[in-house]
Amino acid sequence: MPSLVTIAASLVAAYFSTFVYCFIRNLLNARKSGFPIVIIPWDQNHWAWMLLGVPLRPLLKKWLPKPIWERLALSIYGFEFHEGTRPFEQYCKGQKSYMHVGMGRSEFWTSEPEIGFEILRRPRDFQQQRIADLFIARFGHNVLSTNGDRWARQRRIIASVINERISKAVFTESVRQTEGLVEAVFRAASGSPETVETTKLFDMTKEIAINVLSGATMGSTVLFRESTVKDLEPGFNLPYIESVNGFTGPIILPRWFLACYPSFLPGHQMIQSLSYAMDDFPAHTKQMLEQERKRTAASRDGEARSNIMSQLLQASESSGKGEGLTQEEMMGNLFVFSAAGFDTTAGTLAYALVLLARYPEWQDWLVEEVDRILPADFTPEQLEYGAVFPQASRMIAFMYETLRFYTPVVHLAKEAMVEQVISTSGGEYWLPANTVVYVNSIAVHLNPDVYRNLNLQKGELPSDDDEYRFRPSRWLNPPVSQQVHFQPP
Repeated sequence: MPSLVTIAASLVAAYFSTFVYCFIRNLLNARKSGFPIVIIPWDQNHWAWMLLGVPLRPLLKKWLPKPIWERLALSIYGFEFHEGTRPFEQYCKGQKSYMHVGMGRSEFWTSEPEIGFEILRRPRDFQQQRIADLFIARFGHNVLSTNGDRWARQRRIIASVINERISKAVFTESVRQTEGLVEAVFRAASGSPETVETTKLFDMTKEIAINVLSGATMGSTVLFRESTVKDLEPGFNLPYIESVNGFTGPIILPRWFLACYPSFLPGHQMIQSLSYAMDDFPAHTKQMLEQERKRTAASRDGEARSNIMSQLLQASESSGKGEGLTQEEMMGNLFVFSAAGFDTTAGTLAYALVLLARYPEWQDWLVEEVDRILPADFTPEQLEYGAVFPQASRMIAFMYETLRFYTPVVHLAKEAMVEQVISTSGGEYWLPANTVVYVNSIAVHLNPDVYRNLNLQKGELPSDDDEYRFRPSRWLNPPVSQQVHFQPP
């Protein structure tokens, strides 16, 4: 009879043999793909590594030998932001794609625009990752979590909803919220200064993002710095705006854990807000959907209001039988537009403000455009979307350049459930079944073939590292061009 030691050793050997098997399988498949291979004998998908890899990153970089660290770094979530184009320059021999051979799932990484376009234009071959349901589909399947015909149906409805009426509503609400921010900052200063200092600007941009998206998505508008606690209805722990704000925590955690998290542990307030938001956000959304249905039914013309919820209801109910959004899909998509979108929007605004402070010459560049568009004695009420936005070419270029460096999505993740062939101008490549496919957004945005010395303006000199320079003017095409802004390939 085998001893306990023998049994334990056998179980350990069996467990680790699965990693060896995955590594050998991935290596053999990678050799058949035609792409360069980056070997990292580590399970990049193991839950413990996904949990600990990010916080351990600074220590591992300091302690590990450089050759080991340079490979291991590519298995840590979010490495794209830190490593830039280095993986492709160091391991890909002039190419911009590689197969990641590790002990987890088969992975393919690319920063080649042609291959990235090929992947994104074939949504039935390269589908959304199933793990996305844990984050994006908590309140219902939506356009970011579905595949196939279900995805196509939702995309068709949503594409018809995101129109100029919504853009105008976003613009108008943004003006109103920004006016409130400026008033709040200067009101806090003593006297009547021309300039003020504040340490709360990033908190304020977060509030602007929440208020604007809530207004544009649900029609729920509040003034800047207006308390919504007074509007709290019985049965709710948080008002609607606060329930949206509560989703800054680890949404992947189960509800029972959130509800039972001890009050004496660090982060209790954040976890408690997230727990309340998980319960109150869907309840608020259902209530507001029902109210909007009743309002539309009572309206003489039945016209939808200028917010996404109202437009979605109208577009869905006017579709044929089985072609509209279900209640669950409505909830899921409204979550994406409001709660799931405000944090990335706030982050982009914060980066833009830091870049303005870091590069004051671009402040002057933008002020020139503001002075050209607006009269000296204008009031916020005079800012009309149709008159102002089309002329704000420099401001749009500035935001494009901000997103080029600090994109909210460091990679686009897809899955090839069956074997796929990618055809490019350089030849055909093969991907094995069950491969996770990543388009590295950071490296794509630093592609020298696309962005280096692009649209140099008067007084700007060419440079061998221009793609790493913050230069919003690169997005402005010459006056003779049909399009005002550069469109990446």
